[in-house]
Amino acid sequence: MGNQMTSSKWQVTPTTADIGFVAESPTIPGLFIVSSVALQCIRLGFEPDEHLPLSTGEKITIVIDKSERIDRDLVAWLEEINWVAESKSAVIHIHSVRYEEDKLWSEGTVSSSAPVEPVIEIKAVTFHELELSSIPSVAGGKSGYRAKVILDV
Repeated sequence: MGNQMTSSKWQVTPTTADIGFVAESPTIPGLFIVSSVALQCIRLGFEPDEHLPLSTGEKITIVIDKSERIDRDLVAWLEEINWVAESKSAVIHIHSVRYEEDKLWSEGTVSSSAPVEPVIEIKAVTFHELELSSIPSVAGGKSGYRAKVILDV
């Protein structure tokens, strides 16, 4: 089968008191996007093979200050995603993520048109056991990236 990554994916990873996920994607922006999907699916009680509902809605831009570390940026950004989803009782679909100078910009849509009831309240995205690594390819070099994120529920 080889180790070539062709798509983004995520799976639940068991932890003691919290819930976590491992996300994989060929690119860092893709890793951010699939992580936002994983966080919201966990919040809404969806399985990794299910899709987030409601892909249309008003445009949203989420910007955070860039730090020295991409893994810390991922946590700070996911906190924003979670806060917006909670406060607006919405589903957020992120379409693009990019670094510009000292900011991380992301754009997408926020959809609150249908009632989406969370099954889990995510209190925080944590630094506990946080990992962000590259996935080596068979030919050498990188075939993608993996992030492990633990959520405080």
